[in-house]
Amino acid sequence: MKKILLRALWILVLFPLTSWASHIVGGEIEFYPTNRSANRFYIGLNFYFDQANGRTGAETSTVILYFFRKSDNAPMGNIELPQTARKLINYTNPTCSNANTDLRTLLLRYSSEIVINTQNFNDPKGYYIVWERCCRNNIITNITNPASTGETFYTEFPALVQNNLPYVNSSPKFGELKGDYICLNRPFVFDFSGTDADGDSLVYSLSKPWAGYAGPNNPEPIARGASSYPEVNWAPGITNENMIPGPRPLTINRQTGVLSVTADKAGLYVFAVLVEEYRKGVKIGATRREFQLKAVDCPLNRTPVALYRETGKRAFYKEGETLTIKKDQAKCLDIMLTDGDPNQRLSIKTVGINFDDKSVVANPVSFITTSATDTLKAQICFEKCVESRNNQPVILEVIVSDDGCPQPLTDTLRIRVIIEGSTNNNPDVTTDLSNNRATIPQGTTLNFKVTGIDLDNDDLVLEAKGRDFQLTAAGMTFNNATGKGSVTQPFTWTPPCTATNREYIVDFIVTDVACNKQVKDTVSVRLQSTAKPNNAPDVSTSVTGRQPIDVPLPSVDAEVLGFDVFGDDLDKTDQLKLYAQPKGFTLAQYGMKFNDKTGAPRLVSRFEWEPTCAQYTELSGKELTVNFITEDNSCGPVKTDTIAVVLRFGDLPSIESLDKNIPNVITPNNDGKNDCFFLESLSVATCGPQFLQVDIYNRWGKLIFTSTDRKFKWCAEAVPTGQYYYGLKFTDRTFKGTMTVIK
Repeated sequence: MKKILLRALWILVLFPLTSWASHIVGGEIEFYPTNRSANRFYIGLNFYFDQANGRTGAETSTVILYFFRKSDNAPMGNIELPQTARKLINYTNPTCSNANTDLRTLLLRYSSEIVINTQNFNDPKGYYIVWERCCRNNIITNITNPASTGETFYTEFPALVQNNLPYVNSSPKFGELKGDYICLNRPFVFDFSGTDADGDSLVYSLSKPWAGYAGPNNPEPIARGASSYPEVNWAPGITNENMIPGPRPLTINRQTGVLSVTADKAGLYVFAVLVEEYRKGVKIGATRREFQLKAVDCPLNRTPVALYRETGKRAFYKEGETLTIKKDQAKCLDIMLTDGDPNQRLSIKTVGINFDDKSVVANPVSFITTSATDTLKAQICFEKCVESRNNQPVILEVIVSDDGCPQPLTDTLRIRVIIEGSTNNNPDVTTDLSNNRATIPQGTTLNFKVTGIDLDNDDLVLEAKGRDFQLTAAGMTFNNATGKGSVTQPFTWTPPCTATNREYIVDFIVTDVACNKQVKDTVSVRLQSTAKPNNAPDVSTSVTGRQPIDVPLPSVDAEVLGFDVFGDDLDKTDQLKLYAQPKGFTLAQYGMKFNDKTGAPRLVSRFEWEPTCAQYTELSGKELTVNFITEDNSCGPVKTDTIAVVLRFGDLPSIESLDKNIPNVITPNNDGKNDCFFLESLSVATCGPQFLQVDIYNRWGKLIFTSTDRKFKWCAEAVPTGQYYYGLKFTDRTFKGTMTVIK
């Protein structure tokens, strides 16, 4: 990235004499920020180069621009710019280039984006950029010794920092110039304007070109800071007031930058324009822009003519007259075109002065004359909505142009016409709802169609509005729609429970939006909803017997606790919901299974639960209540039913209760009483103390019986009467004792 030096860095550049050539046409310097927060700027030189007469060696790949401070002309630095664009400029009519092969101009653009230390550019009087080059075309008519005369390119800009803040400003930005030439004794206009990105005012004035210090021996010198630069020398008879002489010498519009001239002498004329930049009435910058125009004796080209004549009249329309188009007449005008030159291509365009250009159409828009006496016809038609307002005429310009060189010749026919407004029938909106009234029970749906029609086939907008309510809040559906001539939309109402016992008024509005007149028609419908007769739903279970339900202890052979829940409704068209609502807990909390159901009666869902020991331990001695609810979708006063199922949890078995029930005497005599040693109260639950093993010993300590079966029985087979010893092993303790066998 190239940067401007903080001080001047002068580079001695030597050019061979072969680079001197008459090639300069003109150009300007542009300078503006691209990213002000990052202090990035665009700097460019637009250089117009004579391709027809200039030497190839005079075109360089780079240029060096120099920065100076205005207050004392001190150098601020320089920047070398590469060539970034090279193109041949066009004529307004590209075919004209064939007639002047010695007038070919190249636009050479040298540019770069640079970073500047803006704190060094804070002088209130501003700064300027300069580039000098020699030499000009040796065939220039209005200055002396042009082949040895250089040009000074110059642009001023304000301080980049003002009051310690960044100051944003862009130099004028110019469009690409055309390669047009002047025809003698024919008015000629040339757009020389620029635009300003900051909205500053641009003021244009003609200025005497600057020659500067460049010459044949030093064609591209190191620029000098100066308050003014040497000017060119006018040729005899040329002054600042007639840079291009003629009955109407060269002038420029100070506001638009458009050049005008009628020249009477052939030649190549150089001129300069000073473009001054004003902000809030204060000049903040300036750019010098030079160019040259060639005046030649052109072949005769007659100006085309546009005419209009009302039907039945002999005289042609004269500017200032006012025509009238009645509301029942076609909104078209037949324009006649003539041109004294045969084989001339004519084009036509229309400009609405006090109405939209898009509202008028010309057909055709292009013609070719076959003889000098041709009269061509174009039909100009206004669109339907164009009409006079407040009895003021519509003003239209019809512009016809030929394809003459260097610029088309034109004729403008300005027509004033009173266009009466056309008849506009009112639109009509209807519904297919009988008498535009309806009363429906809650839970049903009302459907009907709304149609808007317009006999004029205009654009329509159909919409619905509830009086003092929103359609969607009342369960109503209607989408606004548009159409041309006709539009139809469905209306749907499914009343919610809140919609009963009141009347709803819905206004359907069709609007004819043709020409923004907005003629409307409205139809209103009155709707009511009644409560639907409703039987209360019913919920029940398959649980038999009394409640609470005793929850069995978890065991190896215990069954899962389960029962069915039923949701019923005598109104078989109702939609039911069946769900569980535990009291003070959630089903998932204890792993209970129950699926909510939705649908028409009858609904069935099963409740299942197999509690764990941890859950039984937590809930031992407590009760849980599960409410099962069925709910219908009616608006009736009773729409739910609930049944509660209570689950009761017993106490867990304890080892202490077991100790009290261990027998100490058995009488194995087959009388069915105390025949065997066993534990009647041994729990099969998998919770609490778990039985592991029983061992029985004789009095000498011999093991005579052992078992791990919780259902064990020892009936003292093959042992005599006497005292025996037992050991009952559980997970947390062992019971030992004596037992007497009596036979």
